[in-house]
Amino acid sequence: MTLNEIFGAKESYQLPDKIMCALLSDNAVEYINSVRGSGYTDLRDYYQSDAGDRAKLKQDFTPDCVCEIVSRLMVSGGCLDMCAGTGSLGKAAARHGHTVHAQEFSERTIPFNLLDAALNGTDEILDEADCLRGTVTKSYEVHDGRVRICESKPVGKFQNVIMNPPYSMDFPDTDSYEFYGMHVPKSKADYGFVLQGLRHMEDGGRLIAVLPHGVLFRGQKEAVIRKYLVDKQLIYAVIGLADNMFMNTSIPVFILVLQKGSKETLFIDASKEFNKRGKTNYMTEDHIRHVINAFNSRTDEERYCHVAALNEITGNDYNLNIPRYVDTFVPEKLPDMGILLDELEEIEKKEQITRVQLFDMLGKLTADPEDMKIIEKHRKILKQENKKEMQQLSLFDYGNGFSYETNQSQ
Repeated sequence: MTLNEIFGAKESYQLPDKIMCALLSDNAVEYINSVRGSGYTDLRDYYQSDAGDRAKLKQDFTPDCVCEIVSRLMVSGGCLDMCAGTGSLGKAAARHGHTVHAQEFSERTIPFNLLDAALNGTDEILDEADCLRGTVTKSYEVHDGRVRICESKPVGKFQNVIMNPPYSMDFPDTDSYEFYGMHVPKSKADYGFVLQGLRHMEDGGRLIAVLPHGVLFRGQKEAVIRKYLVDKQLIYAVIGLADNMFMNTSIPVFILVLQKGSKETLFIDASKEFNKRGKTNYMTEDHIRHVINAFNSRTDEERYCHVAALNEITGNDYNLNIPRYVDTFVPEKLPDMGILLDELEEIEKKEQITRVQLFDMLGKLTADPEDMKIIEKHRKILKQENKKEMQQLSLFDYGNGFSYETNQSQ
């Protein structure tokens, strides 16, 4: 059965409301069992292909391999999953033993998040919240596969703040919201989510955000924010990933890791670490382990990662673009001169043979007097060239006993 059939939705736009009503009803367990029995175990791909709103809400849901990397970068303790979507990041965090407090803005997405959590036995608190402006409208609790409305409480601080926020979202009222004395651009709210998340990060905790590369080097207000984060020793790591890893966009992303007291920043370029699956790329366990090992060791690895001191970053005018710190260029192997000369000699020999054969063919042509003058002029040029080179060629080179001398009378 399809989800529409299970929840009695005649049209797809009705499905979120139908799911929410079912989850809060006395028959919730029966609905969840029907979903499970129909083979649904992860609602992310279903939602983003059938019900997502990328145009308005910039919804691009996190691939499994990225979720796994984020969950392995976390420190011990609970986590706040901001812009949670259908809950993929939080679900991965829960598998690694973290308690999850999630926040999501879209009323259409929240029922899918709750259903996915109940379906997979993931306990969580989920706020209907504006993560950019820091407001909470309503809260839900998922426990032992059951969903209920609960009291909304002030969002405190967490050992881990994780997010895959909407990329380059408009923030028209940005002037009304100040973050550490700064404002984010009206047309690109990326750093607004990061700075809002920073308010919820415990001392000794980590903020881990999946973001577009533009925040690493764009100017004006974002340059001011980057300088603040660097000078405050907050940027612990910048991890570049391959492009084309998301279902609905080919945009490459990176993982930003913030941690207080970061006197150095680790840059990892994992953009070449992927396999292809259909139209998208994905990271294998070996690729993921490579990232995590480099993150934990924090030592330089040629063409893969580099630990940059503060003065190196300031010397780059606070530009955090990964290629400035990790040179992935592989010099081309110098050619063998002996082989090149052999190839050149072979080309010269073939060219000589071609000229002699062309001289022969032109001698067999017939045409009117004007054209014959042109042909003879061409043969004269070839004859002069051939005379210079005849001593270098053998009869065997010409093939079938052909030589210039045997045809010069034509």
